[in-house]
Amino acid sequence: MPRNLFRPGALFIALALLLTACAPAASPSESSAASSGMEPVDASEVVMRDAVPTILPEPEPEPQPVLTQADIDEALDTVMENYSAAGVTVATVELGQLSQAGAWGWAVKNEREMTPDTKIRIASISKVVIAMCAMAMAEDGLIDLDAPISDYWGKGAVNPYSKSQPTARTFMTHTSSIKNLDTTRGLSKLRGILQSKSSWRSMEPGNGGYWAYSNFGMCILGTTLELASDQLLDDYLQARLLEPIGARASFCGGRLAASEVATLYSGGSVSRSAAAHTGQSIPTQIGQTASYFPGGYTTSAVDMAKLVAVLANDGVYKEPVELYTLVENTETGEQLAVSESLPGKFKETRLLTEESVADMETPRFAVELADYAPFEQCLILRRQENVMGQDVLYYHTGSAYGVFSLMTYNPETKNGVVVITTGARRNMNERGMYALCYDIMEILYTKMEEQPV
Repeated sequence: MPRNLFRPGALFIALALLLTACAPAASPSESSAASSGMEPVDASEVVMRDAVPTILPEPEPEPQPVLTQADIDEALDTVMENYSAAGVTVATVELGQLSQAGAWGWAVKNEREMTPDTKIRIASISKVVIAMCAMAMAEDGLIDLDAPISDYWGKGAVNPYSKSQPTARTFMTHTSSIKNLDTTRGLSKLRGILQSKSSWRSMEPGNGGYWAYSNFGMCILGTTLELASDQLLDDYLQARLLEPIGARASFCGGRLAASEVATLYSGGSVSRSAAAHTGQSIPTQIGQTASYFPGGYTTSAVDMAKLVAVLANDGVYKEPVELYTLVENTETGEQLAVSESLPGKFKETRLLTEESVADMETPRFAVELADYAPFEQCLILRRQENVMGQDVLYYHTGSAYGVFSLMTYNPETKNGVVVITTGARRNMNERGMYALCYDIMEILYTKMEEQPV
C-alpha cells in the first residue's frame, strides 16, 4: 500500500506561486531589468536549496589490527604441543604497523625466560638487513648498485671469465659469479680473493640459470657497501635505519649485553653462549665485520618485525600517536602517566622510498630446488604465491647454531610475522620453510583476517 509523503518543498512552491499571482504589476525599472536579460531568482529554488539538506554517507571505519595477546599465546601453546625447542619468540605486523608479540621457553635454560625482546643471532635473515642498507645507500647517493664492484675494490677485482662484471645487485640475487668460499674477514684478504682467478665461476653475472646461494657473497656485498660509503656498515645501519624506529640490534654481538641475548642451543647442547656471543670484538676498520654479514645480525623478534613493517608498508614506519594522561595513585599519591593510542593517528617515518621497496620485491627469476616448492628470487627476498592462505608472501629463512628463523610479509594486506626459535629440530616443509615457524605463522595469518566481534 503506497504511503502519503509530506513534502515541505511542494508546499513552499505553492505558496511562492500564490504570492506571485497576487503581486502588483512590475514597475518600469523592473521591466527594464527583465528586458536586459537579468532574470529574478525563482523563490522556490532558494527555498528548496535551504529546505533540503545534503545527507553525506557515513565514512567507512578505518580497519584496525585484530590480533590480541591471547591470540599469540594460544598460537604458541597450540604449535608447541607438537614440537620441542629451548625457546621461541614471535612478533606480528598488521596493516603496516607492529602489533603483537609473545614468547615461549627459555633464553637461557632454567635461568632466564625467553621474551619478545630477547636478542637472538637471527642467521640468514641478516641478508635482508644488508639489502635494506644497500637500497638506502643507493638512495643516499653512496653507491651505484649496477656499477661493477671493481669501482669500489680496485681494477683487479674482476671475473676473468665473463664479459660483464658482478655488481652489488647481482650479489643480492646470488648470481654474482663468485664461488661460495668459506666466510672470512679482513679487507686485504678479501681483496686478494677477488683478484684470484680461482675464486670465480665461468658464467655471466646475473644469469639466474647459475643461481647458487652464497654466504661468502654476503661478505663481499657488505664490505662493498662499506667501501662505497667509507664507513662501517653497522654504523650506517644504526643511524639510517635502527635509531629512527627505536630498534636495538647489531651485526656485532659485542655491542649488546649478555643479559639481553639468548644462549643458542643445538641438539640439547649449548652451541654458543650469550657471554661468548657478546664477548666478540667490535670491528673498527672496514672489512673486519665481513664474516658477520651472512648471518650474524642479532636482534629480537620485535625489532626485526619493525623492519618487516617498513617493507610491508612501502618504506614507511608507522607507530601510533600516544595520548598521555596523568593519573594519581590513591594509595601513594604518586602521579602516573597512562598512555592510550589515538585511533587512526600515526607518526610516520619514511626510511626507504616506495620505488626502493618495489625494486627489492621485483622477481628476477624462478629457483627450483629438489624436494621444495619453487620460489622467485628477488633482491635477497624470496617470493611465493598461495602460501599460508595468502595470495603472495615475501620471505627469508635463517638457520645456524641451532637457530631456525623465518620472516614473512604480504604487501597487499601489509601483514607480516617474524618467528625465531632456538634449540628446535631442523624440520623443513615442502615450501622450503621451517615447519615450526610456518605453523605458528599460518595460525596468525588466519587470525589477522578474522573480523573483530
